[in-house]
Amino acid sequence: MTELGELESHFQEFKNRKNPVNIVAISMDDREDAQKSQTQFPHLTVVADTDRKMCHTLNVMHPGAGPGGEDAVAPTTILVDGQGMVRWLFRPDRFLERLSPAQLIAAIDEHMPSK
Repeated sequence: MTELGELESHFQEFKNRKNPVNIVAISMDDREDAQKSQTQFPHLTVVADTDRKMCHTLNVMHPGAGPGGEDAVAPTTILVDGQGMVRWLFRPDRFLERLSPAQLIAAIDEHMPSK
């Protein structure tokens, strides 16, 4: 949740890029919990992926990395343009590592095409 809060607090910077971006967080929580997160972070889009179909499709599952050996989602950032083309993907070496908002903004400016 800390990461979502950081992204939320920088939403204006994402909006003010040459090519404004929307932040979408895919959550393995149920719909009710995802909706609570959506309310807490209104400038982000929170999507419930309870059945993990999106996570499997995006190939971001990390088998056995969760508590008790359960599968977990590897923290992954994907930049997708308006035509659905993946422009950049970041998956850290360490499970707990995340991009800072400043690092994400730099990646957006470098990899996303200007209008």
